[in-house]
Amino acid sequence: MSKNISDLDKQKLDALQLFAQLEHNKFGKTKKEKYREIAKRMKIPENTIVSWVQRYYKKYLEYIAELQEILNAKICNFEGLTEKQTAYVIARLNGNSPEKAKEIAGYSENTKAADIEKNPRVANKLQLLREKLIEDSKVGAEAIINDLLEIAKLGKDGIEVVETVYHDESNATLGRITSKSVKKKVVKDLAASNRAYAEIGKILGYDYLEEQRLLSREQPQGAGPTKEGIVRVSDEDF
Repeated sequence: MSKNISDLDKQKLDALQLFAQLEHNKFGKTKKEKYREIAKRMKIPENTIVSWVQRYYKKYLEYIAELQEILNAKICNFEGLTEKQTAYVIARLNGNSPEKAKEIAGYSENTKAADIEKNPRVANKLQLLREKLIEDSKVGAEAIINDLLEIAKLGKDGIEVVETVYHDESNATLGRITSKSVKKKVVKDLAASNRAYAEIGKILGYDYLEEQRLLSREQPQGAGPTKEGIVRVSDEDF
């Protein structure tokens, strides 16, 4: 394996992992934006982050790739399982119930699915594959949330639009004169920002608008929200 990386302290490894995540999720347009984000999250000087990434990141990626190869080989290796056990594991990971997987694998009706899953080799293989699936799902959700956050930020902060207008006019002395004026304005789309935040809330299992609607149903007619019932939401809640 790549040397040095496994000997790095936790803080450096955390910074490298975070940089890899930001790269994967296409956070920001430049490396500097990623450095700044990591420095802000970890409360470490930006220059320190730059130094770590430039010094260790390439080797870190090699190290992670080697670890992943070992893990994939371990996960995909069905050695030690019988033909029926292998078929059962694959059927379970395709979303079948234990009983259905048992049927697909060709076990007899007298065999209990619980006994199949209690087998140490079967249980270990299922656990490894489930962990891999969960990790892949997390990466996908994180990428979606980061994209939505960028949309929400652009909608709230606005995008600078430069408009150039050309003017033609005639002058008795100079003849035809063409001039131009440049106007800059910031275009905001708060509706898009709110929709993006709403989608993030749904992904995280929290629907603010729906919760408020349900709360209003529970209150007596004509009664407004109490001081305790008011929920204030800021960007930090997302």
